[in-house]
Amino acid sequence: MIADSPRSSIAVEFQGISRSIGSCRAVDGVSAKFETGKIHAILGENGAGKTTLMKLLFGLNNPSSGSLRVDGVDRKWRSPADAIASGLGMVQQHFTLVETLSVIDNIMLGYEAIKFFCILDRESAILDLEKNLPSKALSLDWHRLVSDLSVGEKQKVEILKLIARKSKILVLDEPTAVLSPQETESLFEILKSLRDQGKTVFVITHKLNEVFNHCDTWFVLRAGRATGSGDVRTTNIDDVVRAMIGTTLAPMGSRTVGRPGMSMLKFSNVSVGVKQLRNVSFEVRAGEILGIAGVDGSGQSEIVNALLGLQAHAGQIEILGTQLLSGEEIDPSRAARILEKLRSDGLAIVSEDRHTQSLWLDESVEMNAAIGFEVQNGFVKRGWILWARWRATVAKWLQNFDVRFLSINISAGRLSGGNQQKLIFAREILSRNPKLIVAHQPTRGVDFHAIRLIHERILAARDSGCAALIISSELDELMILADRIVVLCAGRQTGEFSRKSDSEPFRREEIGSAMTDAGGISRNEIRLNEVPS
Repeated sequence: MIADSPRSSIAVEFQGISRSIGSCRAVDGVSAKFETGKIHAILGENGAGKTTLMKLLFGLNNPSSGSLRVDGVDRKWRSPADAIASGLGMVQQHFTLVETLSVIDNIMLGYEAIKFFCILDRESAILDLEKNLPSKALSLDWHRLVSDLSVGEKQKVEILKLIARKSKILVLDEPTAVLSPQETESLFEILKSLRDQGKTVFVITHKLNEVFNHCDTWFVLRAGRATGSGDVRTTNIDDVVRAMIGTTLAPMGSRTVGRPGMSMLKFSNVSVGVKQLRNVSFEVRAGEILGIAGVDGSGQSEIVNALLGLQAHAGQIEILGTQLLSGEEIDPSRAARILEKLRSDGLAIVSEDRHTQSLWLDESVEMNAAIGFEVQNGFVKRGWILWARWRATVAKWLQNFDVRFLSINISAGRLSGGNQQKLIFAREILSRNPKLIVAHQPTRGVDFHAIRLIHERILAARDSGCAALIISSELDELMILADRIVVLCAGRQTGEFSRKSDSEPFRREEIGSAMTDAGGISRNEIRLNEVPS
């Protein structure tokens, strides 16, 4: 057996590498070196070329020009299989797991251990995996179905796949976009343990707090070009922001406390399923924002599904003056008619999963920007679509939300995740004057510049008299936006907190305690006096 050659101190080097998509250069002449045994943050606005650059590293795309060196060796991948064989692994933003298979079968998939008569040797695979675990936090029930796992546990399975393949260089694309704060901390502890074993980790992220709390270096792309890099320990956050957007970001203006008006959404002792949601009550009024906080899986999805008529519920739900019938079964056709009426009455929806619930990925940006609202915006006359009017109007909506695209005719699936999210907000808010916005994970996978834009638009809608229900796993987001925060834990309502003024925001520790208290704490409105850290 030939011993492994000594690893280079430079794990990855890009030399003038470019990638063109049509007439657009997604990556434009990037040169950079990344050291072995560090966590490298790859930053940039939506569509800046971050994922494309990492796909070039992993062999999912081929460069149009330039070259790549890995561990001091020039590389030209024919496919990701070449990269994997050379010690690279990548966790995509959207998981690539087979839900109907067990944890260990997903980990083995593609490099199955076989014993006699072509029988899968799961026992040996588990023993080998447990021997190489960098952290006990990665341990799972190996025989549990992936469909039964939480989002955070699925993220672990993706990392375990790379560990099983002995990957030396790991790339994670927006790994915390779907994780709770607790799961995010756990993930970075795992990544640090991998780093301490000498592995090199690339993390594509928009979250600067993650960069400065957990990463060793930062590297920024803007419009496909490298605009800055450095050691996190010696860097000022303003330098990173300037590299990302070309200037510093002005502080967000002070916000006023909402002035609640008439009720737009009311839950009264609502339960869904056996334990998913239990006796939850809250009300959202015109001119206020109610936030729903909690670890993912605490009943947030059930709230949305119940108010949209997608899941049966017990208790009472009143939305925009319409009483939803409770019951054991859902009549799909009737639920569709009710939802259509609610949409026309002023319900705006930003769903948790934009790919399956909010966008028609194969259709154009132009079509997605107004689909469902074409009649009330005068885009249809005598059964004919007035395409010129449609195109001119939606172009203004998209510009208002800074949605960036090569052509309004390209498919929505070709936009970056952040631009897809901004497209959805443009359609839902600008296509008419909504009375109630329901947004589940409103800024998931969105860069901080776009987050600011979305937050400002939500607050502006509230100030114009719109009600908003914001469900987010980002507690900081809720503390910025919400007038009140209701906390869920294990399907139960465990706390309710009110903002008294902008100078007296919510207390993080109080809300965090409610997020982990399944027994439930008394509902109260607390005078709060601590600025969120």
